[in-house]
Amino acid sequence: APITLLRSAFEGRPPVLFFDSDVCPKDRRRVLDETALQRGGFATLPSMYFGMHETKDVHAYHAVLNTLARGGLAQIPHEETAKLAVYWGPQPRPEMLRTMHPFQKANHFPFSWHLGRKDLLWKAVQRLQRQFPKQCEVMPRGFNLPDDHQAWAVAREQNPGALWIWKPICLSCGKGIRIFTSDVAAATDRKLSKKPGVVQQYIARPLLLEGYKFDLRIYVVVTSYDPLKVYVNAEGLVRLATEKYAPDPSNLKKRTMHLTNYSVNKHAAAYVQNQDGGGRAAAAAAATPLPEATGD
Repeated sequence: APITLLRSAFEGRPPVLFFDSDVCPKDRRRVLDETALQRGGFATLPSMYFGMHETKDVHAYHAVLNTLARGGLAQIPHEETAKLAVYWGPQPRPEMLRTMHPFQKANHFPFSWHLGRKDLLWKAVQRLQRQFPKQCEVMPRGFNLPDDHQAWAVAREQNPGALWIWKPICLSCGKGIRIFTSDVAAATDRKLSKKPGVVQQYIARPLLLEGYKFDLRIYVVVTSYDPLKVYVNAEGLVRLATEKYAPDPSNLKKRTMHLTNYSVNKHAAAYVQNQDGGGRAAAAAAATPLPEATGD
């Protein structure tokens, strides 16, 4: 299918590609018809291409391939960089970026792992907190292990009744997450003192929905950092734990109580497929009971 062009939402900007969907049809009012295309200098629509660079970390997901194909882009080898409108793969190297034209897009910004990796994200938050202490109290204090192990040990002594949550620096889907009391077993403490991870004081009284832990996700797309351009999805996502929350040391290994990850809770016996507000639901649907929620 040929590409479809959409009038830019910003005055004086060139048109953009239009990506439609059968699942969630988009507003076509800004789609440029033949007359509008000719008026804009498009005698014919150009052919556009994307390249998929698969690695052990980058997979050819059908959602990506189908979206690009529906948008009218044809796939060619990713090595043909000069022809690509979209490069989908691992972090582009500096030598590749230097050869790219302004119209070409990549799915990663260089060094974006500074936001995606938990240890580097915490370092960035710490820098912000030092610069803007009142505005950046966005999360409990953290410790990057193994470097901050001694500081964490001191914090445990100062907060003997606290709980702590430890996460690997670059895993997802709830993998490897553990919760501890301040009285960590000596053998476990020795292992943690040598293992890369981020540990934070656990919020013992989290905000709950009808007794269950939950999180809210708002999805954004950042297309430029300079100038900053951020597109926010009007709808969000709610993820729910499948076991009612009870902050007791005997429950610390109950992952479906403490974690809201879909990858964890979809295996629980109490999981309900989201057809009318199950494990994952639209944020707007969960907004109604929020005034009745309890916790910090």
